[in-house]
Amino acid sequence: MSAERTRPPIDLRASQARVKAGGIPLRAVERLADEAGPDRRLFTSDLSVGEFLLARDAGCEPISQVMGSCIYHVGQIPDYKGATGEIKVISDGHRVSRRAAIRRLYEEAQLVGADAVIGVHLRDRMITMGARGKGGDDGGEVLEFTVVGTAVRAPWISRPAGQPVITDLSGQDLWALYHDGYEPCGFLFEFCRYHVWHVTKNAQQVTSGELEEASAAVAEARAIASRKLLEQAAQHGAEFVIGSDVKVSVREVPCGYGGCPLDDLDVDVSVFGTGVRRTPRAQQVVHAVPDLILSMMPLGRRRDAVIDGEDDADDVEIAAEEATEAALERDEAAAE
Repeated sequence: MSAERTRPPIDLRASQARVKAGGIPLRAVERLADEAGPDRRLFTSDLSVGEFLLARDAGCEPISQVMGSCIYHVGQIPDYKGATGEIKVISDGHRVSRRAAIRRLYEEAQLVGADAVIGVHLRDRMITMGARGKGGDDGGEVLEFTVVGTAVRAPWISRPAGQPVITDLSGQDLWALYHDGYEPCGFLFEFCRYHVWHVTKNAQQVTSGELEEASAAVAEARAIASRKLLEQAAQHGAEFVIGSDVKVSVREVPCGYGGCPLDDLDVDVSVFGTGVRRTPRAQQVVHAVPDLILSMMPLGRRRDAVIDGEDDADDVEIAAEEATEAALERDEAAAE
């Protein structure tokens, strides 16, 4: 057995300088060179079996798993007490940190010669939210963003040389687009933090009823994020945005000024999606209408595993798991 290759020590200061400039560490560069170099023997991926097979069928050759991350300190923000509206310092903090994470993923994709990064997942968490729970006014909010995907070679995706396309589409979604003459052209995301001052100021005057300022804040925050997302889509040359994922978080926070008993409201809206356009010179495929499927059908290799067409998804999933376990047991028994 050959001895494991010993890596030479890296220049720590040079590696930190690369990260400070928005790049990736030197050790990550070495890892990518191993996975995409002429001596590569395997690749890492976060694709499922189904995604892998369908991505291959769509002309995508997996190269390596790539990632980017950023831990961002929002810092002290201007006083916004007594005001209702977007807190741009916090919104911009989310945008800047997410862009930094995606930029590092993009650099890793460039290093392995990828045409695209598919199946991108962006994970975020708030490490600290500030001593007074106000989300940044005391300089204590620290955010972490990590983005992971699979770099692939996909010559059919039109793009400038050396500029891979990033998409959160799954292997199945990409396969469907490919066969219908469409291509992804960019990963789109936006964020808005909207603050409502003294949202409960009229709560003691009524027994029940809508907090109109709170409802309006959710609608306004979504409108701000969606408008900026569409601006990004236009910059990428997208015809439309698919796979949109809108996350809304509403949190009541203490006013925190001079012992004020009233509460404020923070509304966070995150919007994600992939810009899509028709592939140049693509011919749309005409799909045949599938045959009629009966509402009662056997599932897997078990004769007794029958699912009614009206059963819900949970029942189907449980039956599928039972069928798989039974099939594995029979295979093991046959092998013995």
